[in-house]
Amino acid sequence: MNGRGRWLAVVACFACRAAWAQDTVPPPLREARALLDSGLADAAAHAAEQYTRDHPHDARGFLLLGDAWMKQESNVKFRVLRVYREAERLAPQDPAPPYRIAQVGLWLGSDDGEYIAREGLERVLELDPFYRDAWAEWLTLFRNTGSRDRMRRIFGPHLGDPEIRGRLALLAIEDERYAEADGLLDSALVNDSSRPAWLALRAQSDFEAGDTISGWSFYRRALAHADLDSTDVLWHQVIGIAWPYEVSLWQAGVPPERKRAWLESFWARRNPNLFAGVNHRVAEHFARLRFARKHYALLHPLISYHRSQIARAMNLEPSIGERAFFERCEMYEVLAPPHLRPSAAPSASGDAPVGQAPAVTMVPTQLPGVSLASDRASIDPSPLALLVGTDFEAYVPHGIVQSLFAPLNLDLRSMDSVAARVGYNLATGLDDRGVMYLRFGPPDQLFVGGKNTADPQCSVPDVERWRYAEYGEVRFARPSAFSTGERNVPDMVFRAMNQAQFGAVQTGLSRDASSEPAPLEFGIWTAQFRDVRDTAGSDLVVVSTRGTVAASLEATASPGGVEIAESGSVVLRSTPGRYVLVAQTQDSGLLGRQALAVTVRPFAGAPTMSDLLLAPAWDEANPDRAGMLRHVERSLIFRQGTTIRSYAEVYGLRSDAGTVRYQVRYEFLRTNAPERDIRVEVWRGATELQFDRVRSAASAGPQVETLDIVPAQVPPGKYLLRVWVRDLVADRDMGRGSISFAVR
Repeated sequence: MNGRGRWLAVVACFACRAAWAQDTVPPPLREARALLDSGLADAAAHAAEQYTRDHPHDARGFLLLGDAWMKQESNVKFRVLRVYREAERLAPQDPAPPYRIAQVGLWLGSDDGEYIAREGLERVLELDPFYRDAWAEWLTLFRNTGSRDRMRRIFGPHLGDPEIRGRLALLAIEDERYAEADGLLDSALVNDSSRPAWLALRAQSDFEAGDTISGWSFYRRALAHADLDSTDVLWHQVIGIAWPYEVSLWQAGVPPERKRAWLESFWARRNPNLFAGVNHRVAEHFARLRFARKHYALLHPLISYHRSQIARAMNLEPSIGERAFFERCEMYEVLAPPHLRPSAAPSASGDAPVGQAPAVTMVPTQLPGVSLASDRASIDPSPLALLVGTDFEAYVPHGIVQSLFAPLNLDLRSMDSVAARVGYNLATGLDDRGVMYLRFGPPDQLFVGGKNTADPQCSVPDVERWRYAEYGEVRFARPSAFSTGERNVPDMVFRAMNQAQFGAVQTGLSRDASSEPAPLEFGIWTAQFRDVRDTAGSDLVVVSTRGTVAASLEATASPGGVEIAESGSVVLRSTPGRYVLVAQTQDSGLLGRQALAVTVRPFAGAPTMSDLLLAPAWDEANPDRAGMLRHVERSLIFRQGTTIRSYAEVYGLRSDAGTVRYQVRYEFLRTNAPERDIRVEVWRGATELQFDRVRSAASAGPQVETLDIVPAQVPPGKYLLRVWVRDLVADRDMGRGSISFAVR
């Protein structure tokens, strides 16, 4: 609801309460209203029934009777509808009766409820365009060209109001009448050039029409005034691609003064090319939105599946008809006799059986970690998982395992789907295909119907399989089309029937991606130090294994700056906290990108030490951090015979008579599984070197700890290096640092 609408709703609410308190309201109605406000719905209904019998021409009595019946869960809502319609007949110019009729329709749901709700809301808006939240409620309903045309006629007499022109501009954008939308918004902006809702819509109109330059101009202005966006139009434009943890954070409340930085950081985390200077993801988002709105609109927003967790849980189990179609049309290869099967292994389409996957997991709502695969940012799995044992697989034939999606759905019963939990469908007005398109763009391949093209019964429009080369196959279906009444979901929804498809849905609902290609594969590693300029801050060193590197450290609350370096390492300065690190490289005209979650450590206050850097040793007795970064080995792979220099910084050593004394222990572990052994506290068989250092106390800077590792100590192989430091003056541990490297 817009600001003026909310203000009018508050005024109307106070006026309503005042009217009930006035002496003009008959005492029986005042008493009945008091009973209802006290939660005594039965007594209020009885009093209202008596009043309507005595005063059959007073609409207020029928309104109160309907309100009381609505509070009675056992009451039939069509009975409530009749009394509200009687109130509407008696008071045809009062928006309260049709508004209550609309609420009944919203409660009833389904096609009947949708018709009732739309009819009631349109009548309310015709009587009072700013009545309570009628406009916001109408926007959640399916809007086709006819309903938008009716709304234009309703708002026609109020065209002089800038707020109405803003609403009409939204309808024009949905009909792709961009010139009309621009004219309406430009005239509205004459009255208030800083209204972020109108600026955001003006930007959307330009982006969808292909005018990215003008779109960027208006979008920047909208973000500059985001603190005034009381209706959250800027957020509603992007919620369809928000990650679950971002939705949770926004719903928890973003202060108005931080909305601009929050949204700028939202887009910075999605920048597909840090070298370009302009975030092309914004324009791409609105282009996708235009296509998805036109082709994948949510047709049945009032069905219980979109509004009730219980209803979604009841629809998770495939119906008998769905199982039959899946086995006949999508699994016919593995159900054939063994000598006729093409192969007993999972097909190239990615339809792996449930039993062959390691786990079925739920998607967490936060961002605990991210993989390092090229251009992937997948959420780490939750510990809540349903494991399928290998013994089970050994005794069950492959064709049977492929059809056992019951374990998958049993696991799903313990969770609410991410899409439903955060309301992507109702928030965007798109079905699940539209949500997937908005987040990842068009699939590499699209198949309609079953795989068994030889069977005419498999050629149905009620199943679609979208295949992405990187993410796998996503299956959509209309459950009601196969269930003969067992399932009542007529929209195209995510309908994974095996483990691989379920994994693709998890990816689709936990992240998004640009269509701009980034095929370059590369690795990155990081090291953290105290900020050399501000001891309260931290420096995050980001090292790329190849190419020119660009990186940005994105907080939820504010955008980070982009650092670019041809040397292969950049230093990002920040305050301690949790961030998303966006790292990209360019090499030979190719682009690569990664995103991962990092926690930047504090170095001020408590004694501690930095992470480690490794470089081939060079002729300098006392290296500093800048020198190490100039020589750092980007790949952490050293040629046999190289002397390896280790570097660390120690902070907060206690001085004694102008000197510091500390003990440092180096451990080298040769291992074939560094990712496993780095978590082990005690390394058995490791080579140890221990030194007691006595040095002059640095006035303000850290103590630099270095060691040149000679080739005899590290023959070819994979290694873990761990450095321990203990302050001998204060008799306390300063911490430890670990790093992995290889010698070839």
